[in-house]
Amino acid sequence: MSTSMGGPALLGIALLLFPPDGMSAATWKSVISLNPPWKRIFRGDNVTFTCNAGNNSLEANSTKWTHNNNLLAVRTSSLDIVNAKAQDSGEYRCQCKNHIPSQRVYLEVFSDWLLLQSSAETVQEGEAFLIRCRGWRNGNIFKVIYYKDDIALKYWYENYNMTISSATTNNTGTYYCSGILHQKNYTSASLKITVKKDSTTIYQSNWLQFIPFLVAILFAVDTWLFISTQKQFIFILKIKRTIEGNKLKDPHPKPKPTKD
Repeated sequence: MSTSMGGPALLGIALLLFPPDGMSAATWKSVISLNPPWKRIFRGDNVTFTCNAGNNSLEANSTKWTHNNNLLAVRTSSLDIVNAKAQDSGEYRCQCKNHIPSQRVYLEVFSDWLLLQSSAETVQEGEAFLIRCRGWRNGNIFKVIYYKDDIALKYWYENYNMTISSATTNNTGTYYCSGILHQKNYTSASLKITVKKDSTTIYQSNWLQFIPFLVAILFAVDTWLFISTQKQFIFILKIKRTIEGNKLKDPHPKPKPTKD
C-alpha cells in the first residue's frame, strides 16, 4: 500500500525538474546545409546554401538570408554562390518564416595552390569526418602528406582523401597538407578541427549523479507514508474496538418488545 503512492509521484516530479535529454519541448530552428559540403573553397568555385526548417514545411519566397549581417535580396530557400570571389567570404545565416534563425556558417574563399577541406570543422565524439587535399583547378597532386599539429599522419604518392571513421578528442588539432602540383611543392593553409565530447553522454553522467539522492528521498517518503498509514489504521482499529466495547458494557440496554 505504501509503495504505490510515493515513488511514482516523486519520480514524476524529479523528471519535471531534471528532464532527460530529448524530453524538452521542440523548437523549430532553421538549418543551413551546403552542396558541396565544404566551407573552404577556391576562388571560382560554386556552392549552394540551402535553408531547411525542422518540420520540413517551407513556403515559397519566405526565407531571409544575411551575409555578414547584411540582408540579401534572395528570398528562396536556396542561395547560390557562383564563381566565388574573395568578397563572398564571411558569415551566412538564414531564417525560414516563423522559425528561429540558423546558426552562423562561415565560408572562406581561397586564392592558393593547395587547399585542405574538411567535411566538418566541429565534430561530436564518435562521428566520422573526412579531409581532402585539393589542388587549384582540381589539378593532380602527387606525394601528398597530411599533417596534424606539424606531425605527418599519412603519405600517398597519389592524392587520396583521409577519413576518420570514429572521432575521439585525440583527433582535435590543426591539420594541413602538402604535395607536388605542376612539378612544384606546395603547402596548404592550416585548419583547426575540434572534436567535442558527446553531450548526451555528459548529460546522462550528470543525471546519474542524482539517482542515489532520489532513491534516498523516495525511500524516506515511502517510509513516512507506511508509518503514517499504519498509525491511521491502528487509530481506526482502536475507535472500532472502543465502540464495540461500549456496546458490550451498555448499562441501559434497550428493552425487548413483548407480546400483549
